[in-house]
Amino acid sequence: MEAHIRADTRAQHPGEAPRARRQVAAVFLALVAMTGVELAVARAPAGRAAVMAGLVGLAVAKAALVSLFFMHLRHETPVLRWTVFGPLLAPALYGLVLAADAAWRAAP
Repeated sequence: MEAHIRADTRAQHPGEAPRARRQVAAVFLALVAMTGVELAVARAPAGRAAVMAGLVGLAVAKAALVSLFFMHLRHETPVLRWTVFGPLLAPALYGLVLAADAAWRAAP
């Protein structure tokens, strides 16, 4: 408990407040820029698969920025980070298993 209190008081130190504000502003501007890129990708004359892949990639990147900076997971232990980010790997693994199953069933 004492370490948590010390971390909170250190974060409240007047010298760190401007740096923290600049960091929050930079992350916010990055998220706004990524939203603009999402709009451009959605309107791009590319194939449907390419547009979907781009949009999913941007959504994952934005979610990572929000969770690392605004949810403060960047300063947490690796175990807690894996507890949050680990389940994000499950849909990708499930998709690979389904694709492998479909390929195996389609093989002559």
